[in-house]
Amino acid sequence: MPPKKKKVEGDATKGEKTFKNVCAVCHAMGANGTGPALKGAYGREIGTGEGFGYSAAFKELAGKKWTDGLLDKYLKSPADFAPGNAMAFAGVPNAKDRADLIAYLKANA
Repeated sequence: MPPKKKKVEGDATKGEKTFKNVCAVCHAMGANGTGPALKGAYGREIGTGEGFGYSAAFKELAGKKWTDGLLDKYLKSPADFAPGNAMAFAGVPNAKDRADLIAYLKANA
């Protein structure tokens, strides 16, 4: 049996820096832009942010909520998580950076 993966703990302060460097090109916390506003995204049903027109790829995920696990999968590879989604972003390959971003999103839920 393979060993269990150790959960990587996130740091919201580092996640805010990563957000500003990587995500803020298209996303903000308080207002929709090219991408949906991300304040309150953690724990929210996927593809339901107010006032944003989501792609069919996200509408197909209706009923699922953004959790640590789903956010980690999405941030690692948006194209693999939701094929056909409109986000032109390769992903965040570093697990620690993803954990930090998730911690930041949780802090802004």
